[in-house]
Amino acid sequence: MPLIIDTIEEMKLPFLKVLRSVIVDHSKKSMNYGLITKNWRQRRLGFSLIELLIVISIIGILVATATVSWTNAQQKSRDSKRKSDVKSIQQALELYLQDNGTYPEADASGLIKCPSGGIQWGGNFKCGTITYMNPLPKDPINATIGTINHTYYYQASSPSGPILTYKLSAGLENSKDPEYCTPGGAQTCVQQGKLPCEPASQRSYCVINP
Repeated sequence: MPLIIDTIEEMKLPFLKVLRSVIVDHSKKSMNYGLITKNWRQRRLGFSLIELLIVISIIGILVATATVSWTNAQQKSRDSKRKSDVKSIQQALELYLQDNGTYPEADASGLIKCPSGGIQWGGNFKCGTITYMNPLPKDPINATIGTINHTYYYQASSPSGPILTYKLSAGLENSKDPEYCTPGGAQTCVQQGKLPCEPASQRSYCVINP
């Protein structure tokens, strides 16, 4: 009997050792799993912040690009109106020439005189009882920004006899416009690819007639 008991005890001991080992190992595995899960969550949170910063940066770049494009489009639109206004003023001046055999004089501030006082841009180009243009166009900005004066400027004079030539100047905003010209600059200023035409002071575009 003792032998049998000893044998049974001997059989039990390894089983208990194995069971105890399994329990301990399982506990260790559970603890390790918890630590790994916590670390993974921390790393995942870090990646989310980085991704958020990237998205914000991309949105900022897109907004900045859109703003620049919108600003350039607005400048080009205003410059197109300035050129169109100058052509309309030229047509009114031709009507004046047909009636009077001369172009109107200009005052010291670049306004059209009719007959003695300067007509403000945006006012009524009327001489006597005849209205040649109402209203005269006015620059979309009509103010000085930086070194460019965004108001129209009329120049016409003659030492004697009728005035048969004049120059109209305006201030363009888009410096990349092929007709943009800085007064006194090194480049040759042209009128729509035709005749040399240097704008009046602080303007960047002009036409002359003839």
